[in-house]
Amino acid sequence: MPSLVWGRDPREAFEEPYEYGIQEQFVREAEALLIRFYRLLNSDQHHYVISDTTREKAVWLLAMDALDSLRDCLKALVRKEHRVAGRLFRDVVETMDLAALFNAVDEKSDQLLAKWYADEIVPHREYRDYVRTHSADDADRLAKHYASLSRFTHRSYTAILDGYVRGGNDRLVHDGSGELSGSSDGRACFLVLPHTLARYYAVLANLALECADNLSELGLVTRDQVRDAFAESLETETVPRRFLPRRWLVERMRDALAEEREGH
Repeated sequence: MPSLVWGRDPREAFEEPYEYGIQEQFVREAEALLIRFYRLLNSDQHHYVISDTTREKAVWLLAMDALDSLRDCLKALVRKEHRVAGRLFRDVVETMDLAALFNAVDEKSDQLLAKWYADEIVPHREYRDYVRTHSADDADRLAKHYASLSRFTHRSYTAILDGYVRGGNDRLVHDGSGELSGSSDGRACFLVLPHTLARYYAVLANLALECADNLSELGLVTRDQVRDAFAESLETETVPRRFLPRRWLVERMRDALAEEREGH
């Protein structure tokens, strides 16, 4: 995939945050991709009316909602409003999980679907329980994934610190401190750390890839349509990195030293 943000490890992104070119390319590609997915879902292929209480309609509504959240995440990050994006990350996953639960054709799924159409809340534990009955390993893997996203939603200490920069004498300075006063030319001044934005862009990229897989698994689009959407959205050339990842450089130096010792 052209933009190196697609599939990027959020931890590596945080450690190497100054790759502005690959992030700008990701924004262009992600905007194009999400628009194409929206057009595929919001088409005559998916035609429902208010009185429908079908499985297909529920899955479509939830997928549309998750897609809206992804688009809102991207817009928020472009505006440097990372707190808004962070609160939506888990929302995307849980919405698609609920669609997957309703898409399962069994008695339990039918009961939960009926409750949902009766405007009752179907808690996310229902999906977790469903997965555990089929695979304990998958359930454990998903639990770790949810826990990582929950740090944004439930405002963990580190998630809140993402909104602060370190001032003189280690004083915490809120990244919106310049927003009210603005700069000398009248524009708002944001102090958002590039580390925070780089990590959040990487999280968003991975969620968009997950959503693309889910759309085809749910039967809302075909795999060919997903491939075509990516092919039409991704740019032909990859914007190169400006810096080598520090971990890669350390490993390269370690290997070189080891080779030198072996040579002697």
